[in-house]
Amino acid sequence: PPNVTGRLHMGHALNNSLQDVLVRFYRMKGLETLWQPGTDHAGIATQAVVEKNLESKGINKVSLGREKFINEVWKWKEESGGIILDQLKKLGCSCDWSRTRFTMDKDLSHAVTKVFVDLYNKKLIYKDKKLINWDTHLQTAISDLEVVQKDVQSQLFYIDYQIENSDKKITIATTRPETMMGDTAIAVNPKDERYINLIGKNVNIPIVKRTIKIISDRYADPDQGSGAVKITPAHDFNDYNVGKRNKLEIINIFEKNGKINKNGIKEFIGLDRFEARKLLVRQLKENGNLVKIVTIKNKVPYGDRSNTIIEPLLTEQWFVNAKKLSKKPIEIVNKGKTTFFPNNWSKTFFQWMKNIEPWCISRQIWWGHRIPAWYDENNNIFVAENEKNAFILAKKKNKNKEFKLKQETDVLDTWFSSALWPFATLGWPNKTKELSKFYPTSVLVTGFDIIFFWVARMLMMGNHFNKHTPFNKVYVHALVRDEKGQKMSKSKGNVIDPLELINEYGADSLRFTLISMASPGRDVKLSKERV
Repeated sequence: PPNVTGRLHMGHALNNSLQDVLVRFYRMKGLETLWQPGTDHAGIATQAVVEKNLESKGINKVSLGREKFINEVWKWKEESGGIILDQLKKLGCSCDWSRTRFTMDKDLSHAVTKVFVDLYNKKLIYKDKKLINWDTHLQTAISDLEVVQKDVQSQLFYIDYQIENSDKKITIATTRPETMMGDTAIAVNPKDERYINLIGKNVNIPIVKRTIKIISDRYADPDQGSGAVKITPAHDFNDYNVGKRNKLEIINIFEKNGKINKNGIKEFIGLDRFEARKLLVRQLKENGNLVKIVTIKNKVPYGDRSNTIIEPLLTEQWFVNAKKLSKKPIEIVNKGKTTFFPNNWSKTFFQWMKNIEPWCISRQIWWGHRIPAWYDENNNIFVAENEKNAFILAKKKNKNKEFKLKQETDVLDTWFSSALWPFATLGWPNKTKELSKFYPTSVLVTGFDIIFFWVARMLMMGNHFNKHTPFNKVYVHALVRDEKGQKMSKSKGNVIDPLELINEYGADSLRFTLISMASPGRDVKLSKERV
């Protein structure tokens, strides 16, 4: 379902025109069809819109408090949350508008809670302290899929670390010198002859004035940089694994807003991470520890919503055991019970499903489905459909002792609820006539960019909670690009607004143009002239 914050763009126009063709075709053949419209509450995006609106009136989210802020979001949703649906009507979509759904409708929210509790009781949802992708601007965890790896020009800093009680030095190379404050080892490859005799020796971290050990680990690549790697387990996913293997200390040097915390060097505390980098490099230069700076091209992780650089951060989060939930969908697609069209997209699906990581589902925001977990004073967790049931569980645990319960403040990742869309919108967990008639659904029409986000997760949830897979066919359409084949973006100024074309030439002209150009697997190169 499109985001409640959304406005109709060319991707929506193509996607919904294709669905309309299919549904009208089968309806005209005399089959009973259901094309059910709706919108997604889009946690992070919607919260950002409402926050901005309030800030323009001089109102701060925090001073407003959680409950009042959520009331403001609902008010905004009532006023402007239906714009995209009105625009789909303008496009001529023949949905059953009487059955319009929203992911935060009461019964859909009930389904979300039920799914969470069931998966938790089956140990498929759990809480864990792990290194996750942290957005310092939005101050929330985000999943791997919401991280965009961008090719950028970076600087690689070669820095000398002094070996203790010796005049020898070991040189490391890093793109993030500020994380030196959290170093807990230097790793060299066990086969790297340059460093074999240094393994086990102590070195001093320059400026930080702390000693760490040189360890041997296969992660260090003799052909990269200097072959010696500083290990900062709290701020890098690879380093975290090295740290676990070698039982290293984990020192987190960042606050949630990306500023240096009390574990950093005294004069750096409170500085932004990039300010700290500049200052540290200057000091390393003055002290003679900076060997050289080389300009390189590398991949840097950015948040797809905030466009800020993502920090790996060690925090407690809720996870779904996606590995276990992916087994059934893999089998279903293998057996052809759900097929992709064009078929080559099944390769992409398998590749991702077979290398799947735990799915981080908690978000540190206010708008969304609040996680149905309660804590007592001893931090025992009670997961239940409501506070009353959580209280009964807590009573058993605490025998006759007095206790107070506090609800989890995190909300669920938006994709968690949209994963239930095919069956929750038909009345599940109740046995409704719509559910028995229209589930499993016939076809899902979608862009290839959300095969992981949405298609795979609907297959996971649909197959786990129902006897049948949620849809038999997945029709994957291409991207709509400009006439030169470039991706449309506001920054390039090449966005074509479907509503403008509808006003100028009528909806049918636009729909016919898009559909006639949508041959499988080929991007649609759209120009005004074609319409």
